[in-house]
Amino acid sequence: MSGGHGTESPANKIATAQAILSLAFRLNSEVLAGRINSEIFRRDVTVITGGKGIQLPAFSEGTKEELERGIFNLVLIALSATALTADETLDQVFGDLSKESDANRKNIRVLVNQLRNAFAHNPWRPKWVVKPKWRNIYPIALQDGTTFTFDATQLDGENIKPEQIGGLEFWVKLLRHCELLVS
Repeated sequence: MSGGHGTESPANKIATAQAILSLAFRLNSEVLAGRINSEIFRRDVTVITGGKGIQLPAFSEGTKEELERGIFNLVLIALSATALTADETLDQVFGDLSKESDANRKNIRVLVNQLRNAFAHNPWRPKWVVKPKWRNIYPIALQDGTTFTFDATQLDGENIKPEQIGGLEFWVKLLRHCELLVS
């Protein structure tokens, strides 16, 4: 994970996005288990900026429900970042998607690109925006033998749901696969 430091290779970009998603999943689990709770709102926080810093005052009205909504949004943004990073990195390494010659890699890239597009239009309520030329069925096989068929034929205008991308388990495996592809 680069964390803004060191050399940024294509594989490192995807690894960093995966690490952020993993951290968001961990934080979400901690909130749901009650180990991080609404007490987090009761303290002032100083954000170190390299200057005077930014003082965030305590938010005594913060509730468990607000924390759960907030952590859900954090997971959404992390998921969005993985799609954006993977899409841009795959373009950087393999060129324009429309010129992709490897069928399986093209199918992977279509799924990644379409998920990125869903988040691009509204990251808080992502919806599929699938242009007619991409409304097809895309069988995908990963290096570990996992398969999934991305069916983009009826998604346009729909809210995204994990099962449409094979579930979060498949997405995490797909990201690892993409990291290996660009290595």
